[in-house]
Amino acid sequence: MSNKPLPVKLNKEPLIEVLCAVHFSSDVPAESLLPGLLLSKLATPNPKIEPLGAAQLPQVIRDNDPNLQNAPLMRILVDDQHFILIGSRWLAVGCQIPYSGWSEYKKTIISVFSILGDAGFVKNIERHSLRYVDFIKSQDAPSSLSIFDLKINIAGRPLDKEQTQLRTEIIDPDFLHAITIISKANLNKPGESAIEGVLLDVDTHRVQSMSPNEFKEGLNDFLEAIHSSNKKIFFDLLSDFGLERLEPIYD
Repeated sequence: MSNKPLPVKLNKEPLIEVLCAVHFSSDVPAESLLPGLLLSKLATPNPKIEPLGAAQLPQVIRDNDPNLQNAPLMRILVDDQHFILIGSRWLAVGCQIPYSGWSEYKKTIISVFSILGDAGFVKNIERHSLRYVDFIKSQDAPSSLSIFDLKINIAGRPLDKEQTQLRTEIIDPDFLHAITIISKANLNKPGESAIEGVLLDVDTHRVQSMSPNEFKEGLNDFLEAIHSSNKKIFFDLLSDFGLERLEPIYD
């Protein structure tokens, strides 16, 4: 990784999705007890609870299908900006776009994840993750991949204008970054024509076993560390050309 200074803000914000999750072991399926515990602890005046499609399937089917084991079963709207997803063995906090910013988002994550320390049925924290998905318009770019610090040749041919999907994993001392790049993607917004661009998905994981109380006590530090690592890898992935197109602002 480089040591170049990181921007504090981007004038052209590319973020389209953000999710922070924690996976744990539990005595019972979390979706049976977590909603009530969350609603009793959170200061949410009018929460909206939405059962999701996978919740209609029997537990035995979900447990035996790898594609369903981590499917979200319930969604709770905390406010106009943030929402909670609940699975049988995991809990996540997402942020609606436009992004509220890390400071506000982190406050909501802490208020939600801290509840795991009071949930007697949660036995062990297994890992936590932070995922940012960005969409960068490819208009006026010499090639879709020129946005990234990336060069790929196959059979002597540079993959700079072809339809390319790349997934790789980069290991830091404490984190694993699962990175997906799709060179030609479309962003569809209601009432607007599709926008062509490049999709960048950086899903940063920290696999560290600890008790729920240890997780609660160190939560702020865990979040700051994983956010800094994810942010660093994102900017390291950009070429100078790609960064300039996002109009960075430095402190």
